Amino acid sequence: MYKRMAAILLPIVAVAFIAAAAWGYMEHQDKNSVLIKAENQYQRAFHDLNDRMDRLQGELGKSIALNSRRQLSTSMTNVWRLAYAAQSDIGQLPLTLMPFDSAEKFLSRVGNFAYEVGIRDLDKEPLSDKEWKTLSDLYQQAKHIRDDMAALQSKVINRNLRWMDVELAVASEDKKMDNTIIDGFKKVNQVVQEFPEVDWGPSVNNMEIRQRERVKQLKGKLITPEQAKQRVAYAFGRESTKGMHVTRNKKGDYPTYSVRYEGRNKTEVYTDLTTIDGHIIWMVFDRPVTKKRLTLDQALNRATRFLNRIGYKNMTPISYDEVSNIASFNFVHKEGDVYIYPESLAVKVALDNGEVMGLQADEYVFNKMDWSKRKPKLSATQARKQVNPHLKLTKNNLAVIYDRNGRQVLCHEFLGTINGEQYRLFINADTGEEEYVDRIEKANGNRI
Repeated sequence: MYKRMAAILLPIVAVAFIAAAAWGYMEHQDKNSVLIKAENQYQRAFHDLNDRMDRLQGELGKSIALNSRRQLSTSMTNVWRLAYAAQSDIGQLPLTLMPFDSAEKFLSRVGNFAYEVGIRDLDKEPLSDKEWKTLSDLYQQAKHIRDDMAALQSKVINRNLRWMDVELAVASEDKKMDNTIIDGFKKVNQVVQEFPEVDWGPSVNNMEIRQRERVKQLKGKLITPEQAKQRVAYAFGRESTKGMHVTRNKKGDYPTYSVRYEGRNKTEVYTDLTTIDGHIIWMVFDRPVTKKRLTLDQALNRATRFLNRIGYKNMTPISYDEVSNIASFNFVHKEGDVYIYPESLAVKVALDNGEVMGLQADEYVFNKMDWSKRKPKLSATQARKQVNPHLKLTKNNLAVIYDRNGRQVLCHEFLGTINGEQYRLFINADTGEEEYVDRIEKANGNRI
């Protein structure tokens, strides 16, 4: 009898074992495929960052030698685009747990300075001696950064270092792991901190003062660490705060609570909240997403429901992107028919189960302003007269943006195309001046 049962069960067990092994192998292959894709994305962003830093330093060097005001304006526009593109590259690297804020701030200031010089009429307001000195200083400082980044790039290539090990090394604090990449970025950040102070000019300085002042506008009560954990648990649908750890951060422009806990695949989830009123301003959860089961519409619905859940309502999606089975949506706050771009945020959603994997919402939290009663002095038809007549208009609406001095202004936004390229233009709704023109690149995401 036992022999007969064994004869029947043995083939079944064997088939089950083979099926389980095959399934495990396929899962392993899928996971490896995702990890390889993520590693390739990190490598591309890192090498793009090095390329942009090299071109940025070269463009700054060219700008101090130029005498033509027209060419200087073009050069400053190039510096502005390269600085912000470099910031975008940094945002695609797994640097959330290591200090690189000083280098990012340097690039932001370079971009703001170049933008202020590049958009003004240099025939009426030429480059001053003080601004030329600033450009010269920036050239030398950018050279230091480029040299250090180039040395790090050589080590990454020669030693075949993997970016997927970076966060693991930081999170585990394993001294035996190769920390070359981490040490390289820390060195760059330290070098930037030691740079002598640069005279950025009133426009850039005023913009930074307003950024610091906006934190003071945040109203509410100071929450406790336990309340911070409770808010995070509610936001992400956790039944309890068990396993959550809280740290109070005093560095930066405003104090925050950092809440950490273990998510799926034993991957850490990090969330930052303001200590005042507990607004969630940042969250990241970096796990491989091997399958795509949701459509973009379904993922958008999950993102919108999440924002409503945490109290960030009346948010309108304006663009999206999809990388490694993760959808990223950019939202702006909308009051009536007015798009308020300073109140913007981004949400990342996993396309396998709809889980929120990222949130960047500091601009939304700190830029709150009531625009419901503001009316434009110029109609859309009047503002349209200030737009290039070759623009094939596809959409227009009211929008709030920052002007060159960091002030929020009401504009008519026009979206259209010229020669197959998509542009958006902002015309001041009170003065009719052209405040800002932007070419929408496909790499920056798709317009919704």
